[in-house]
Amino acid sequence: MDLDEILDEVGHFGKFQAINYLLVGFAILLSAAFSLSYVFTAGDLEYRCRIPECEGEEDLFRPDWLQNAVPFEESDYQARPVRCLRFAPRNISTFLAEIYTYNDSACPSGMFDRNNEIQCQSWLYNGEEITIVNEWNITCDENEWKLTLVGTVNNVGQFIGFPLAGLVSDRVGRRTTLVTATVGAGVMGLVRSMAWSYEAFLVFEFLDPVFASGIYTAGFVLSMELVGPRARVLGGTLISFFYCFGEAVLGGIASWLQNWRHLLRVLYAPALLCITYHWFLPESVRWLMAMGKTEEARNIILRAAKRNGVLLSNDTLSKFEMISMAEGKPENPETEAKSTKEVLKQVLRSKILLVRVINCSFCWVTITFVFFGLSLTSVSVGGNKFTNFILVALIELPAYVVFYFAMDRFGRKSTLSASLILSGISSISFAFVPTDMDWLRMLLFLLGKFSITISFTVVYVYTTEMFPTELRHSLLGVCAMVGRIGSMVAPQTPLLERYLESLPLFLFGGMSMLSGVFSLSFPETLNSKLPDTVIEAENIGKKALRTSQRIRHI
Repeated sequence: MDLDEILDEVGHFGKFQAINYLLVGFAILLSAAFSLSYVFTAGDLEYRCRIPECEGEEDLFRPDWLQNAVPFEESDYQARPVRCLRFAPRNISTFLAEIYTYNDSACPSGMFDRNNEIQCQSWLYNGEEITIVNEWNITCDENEWKLTLVGTVNNVGQFIGFPLAGLVSDRVGRRTTLVTATVGAGVMGLVRSMAWSYEAFLVFEFLDPVFASGIYTAGFVLSMELVGPRARVLGGTLISFFYCFGEAVLGGIASWLQNWRHLLRVLYAPALLCITYHWFLPESVRWLMAMGKTEEARNIILRAAKRNGVLLSNDTLSKFEMISMAEGKPENPETEAKSTKEVLKQVLRSKILLVRVINCSFCWVTITFVFFGLSLTSVSVGGNKFTNFILVALIELPAYVVFYFAMDRFGRKSTLSASLILSGISSISFAFVPTDMDWLRMLLFLLGKFSITISFTVVYVYTTEMFPTELRHSLLGVCAMVGRIGSMVAPQTPLLERYLESLPLFLFGGMSMLSGVFSLSFPETLNSKLPDTVIEAENIGKKALRTSQRIRHI
């Protein structure tokens, strides 16, 4: 009997697991809101030059006299005031000479020299929303990079935080890592809500994801180790659902609290409650046994069985110490290191696997770039940006359901390639739809996010199935870390809109379609056993294909 059999006997997904999944799911929900909060805290706003000589007490954004003082430009087939230029005021004598001609206007055109445009000194913002843009006047093209830098800094923090969380989790436990990550991120977020300058805001924008990255990784591993093997697909799907709901909750709260400081405080304050998880959430039984903490693991199993209404036999309980010794027994470090180096050399010498790693890394870069790029772009595609963001988050739910059925019905390769190509076609088609057809634009946008979500879910599974056992985790880590380049670059795509408004969508679509074609070179891993050696990894898919053909003949 092994640990999986004991977990089966305790109950695949009983009351014990359900309660703890709610606790872990709450933290996962928070981590989703944390990871994309910068979409609203550093979101761009509509603004124009403030005209001190004309503004009234009400500070109307589009007063009747505005065209006399500010140049206009065409944007989405609408005339909008240029954000950072105004007409230079004429001298007082010229104005007095013409005021009688234009006395029907509070601010007549005669006050301004329409042939002389100058930079604004101050700005007037449309609406009541407050972001760091109007907090510190981060305006005009020369400062736009400061807004896009926020998202990149956040993703750099995640890039550093993910491997750190893995190391800490293996040393001190899943629960301790989850609690530390959630509470630490909560503190960083609350401090960021009190930032006194853009530079201070940026520092805590970096520190927040260094902590928050550990929420998802530790929570996911802990949740997988709470259930029996037959409930792990269900468990993984539930965790994905919690993350999706977290994104939607962020959009809902952001539409309610349109002040970035208040938004951060409401989002991050609940994270401090997770310090109670130290007493309410059990540690991973598998980790405890690997660490030789048999008695604590035994108590958790007994508590789980009692909560699920299961009576464990004495024979089952007597197996614990034996299993703990087997799972906790360390391998010879020198032998293990030598074996890993030899396998790594074989991978580098194998043209098939080397090309596969490069192709897989490009696939990861594309998927993270498009996935996060579409989430960021959702607030600027027209219509209500908060509703758009919520819809783009919730479209992930049916994507997870389609993934669940398509993976085993159509295979990994077909599902990945088709979803990437469909996402690409949707993104490029979106760019050609007139801006007054909001429903069609949103439909194509949601189809693009739906498809890339399927790709994101498939690539996690697919990557683990294509490489040999001894380097499976390492090569998955390499592909995932290289893939983070995509999420770091994605926040910079709004800068491309100054050259062509639809350029980001063309880029998303082009990369998706290219990656979809490249992914056809991957082997099909459906019905294949996980490869243990380099040779098996090179031949992966061939045996599965023959098996599948034999089954069809039968």
